[in-house]
Amino acid sequence: MRTAPKILIIDDETGFRGAIARFLGKGYTVHEAETADEGLRLTQELEPDLVLLDIGLPDRSGLDLLPQLKETKPSPTVIMVTAYEQVRDVVQAMKKGAFDYLVKPVDLEEFEVTIKQALEYASLRHEVERLRQEMQRLHQGRTLVGSSPAFLEAQELAIRSAQSPDAGVLLQGESGVGKELFARLIHAASPRASYPFVALNCAVFTPEIIESELFGYEKGAFTGARVEGKKGLLEAADGGTLFLDEVIDLPPEVQAKLLRVLEEHEFYPLGSTRKKTVDIRVVAACNRDLWQACEEGLFRKDLFFRLATIQIVLPALRQRREDILPLARFFLEQFNDKYRKKFRDISEEAQHILLAHDWPGNVRELKNTIERIVLLEDDDLILKRHFHFLPSAAGRSPAMAVSSHAGFLVWENMPEGGMSLEELERNIIQEVMERCGRNKSKAARFLRIPRHVLIYRMKKFGMETPPRAKKLGETP
Repeated sequence: MRTAPKILIIDDETGFRGAIARFLGKGYTVHEAETADEGLRLTQELEPDLVLLDIGLPDRSGLDLLPQLKETKPSPTVIMVTAYEQVRDVVQAMKKGAFDYLVKPVDLEEFEVTIKQALEYASLRHEVERLRQEMQRLHQGRTLVGSSPAFLEAQELAIRSAQSPDAGVLLQGESGVGKELFARLIHAASPRASYPFVALNCAVFTPEIIESELFGYEKGAFTGARVEGKKGLLEAADGGTLFLDEVIDLPPEVQAKLLRVLEEHEFYPLGSTRKKTVDIRVVAACNRDLWQACEEGLFRKDLFFRLATIQIVLPALRQRREDILPLARFFLEQFNDKYRKKFRDISEEAQHILLAHDWPGNVRELKNTIERIVLLEDDDLILKRHFHFLPSAAGRSPAMAVSSHAGFLVWENMPEGGMSLEELERNIIQEVMERCGRNKSKAARFLRIPRHVLIYRMKKFGMETPPRAKKLGETP
């Protein structure tokens, strides 16, 4: 819900100030100040959108206060108000950045129009500033945090690959290493930067949903479809970049359709006979060896060659330990701003904890760790005791601590009488399936076994599988 614009009235005439406050109070949040010093303090504290500033204040002239108001961040839009219209004052006020000038007693109709125009101007200024900051963020995004040779090599290759408007790029690496950040880097440094960046995580959806998300559909294409139809992500990304995360989870029939899009730049939405054309670049990502998946028959080789014109392997965080502390400090500054905290640095003991941990979740785990500490703690330094939830900080070995990251049955929780290897294997599969949302492809990758092997073992242990999802348009 949008908050009402804030207006600050700086005027020493109690009657005038009160009357204006009552008039504006119906549609705006109004604050009042009697002196220049109080007005400056409230401007810095409240960050008003608009200031009504009297020239004749008791402690100093409003013309002297005006430059100070304009220097505050964010600076408000200012309308000067005075009892005597003097051309010299008007010219001086406009030169110093005033939006307009009103003479007491104000005409309410004219006053209302001026207020609306000033607030529209303020809104446009804020939008321009937001866009400027976004452009700066995108520009800074061309350099990621890291100094290890393997990371710098991957970053350089990403920026060089961005010069081509359509060459396929395949990003490979463990979950959490920053594949989407690299995809955004490639997009931001490419000729397509001014067009959309659209992302799809292929592991999240069922095959039917993935197809409708990518290609869109016409009204009435299948039971449950929106009456008005839906535009697909291919069309949404036209001119820009489509990022396919965990591309290995694309169903075979969708792989075939995507290959045609890449070769012919055209597709048919579901339920439509009208062809649509698109001009996109695809950046794909996978947390396992995609070529090995091709050899195992899990992914089309012809699509692989289209997607992997350039292959970039991103190193795990444990392989670039020199980047752990710079990344931690980067996230510390980021979450200080987000949660308005005042952590200055990381203590020496805490640094040892960060460097000793293996970070199986990579940069994502490090980011979440720093966010948790900044959010929950109120010290000025990150200390060793803040890492009590990390296995390495609690003195447990990584092998014994696997349950902290995966929820597995750990050694200390095993029954005193022991259990069979088959029972242990069944429990592990059950746990992984729950964690992966009953997605067999995702669970197979987590366990580092082929999908058909996982299905075989589930049947062997008599583990129930959910009924097959009905295909789009399939009759009951």
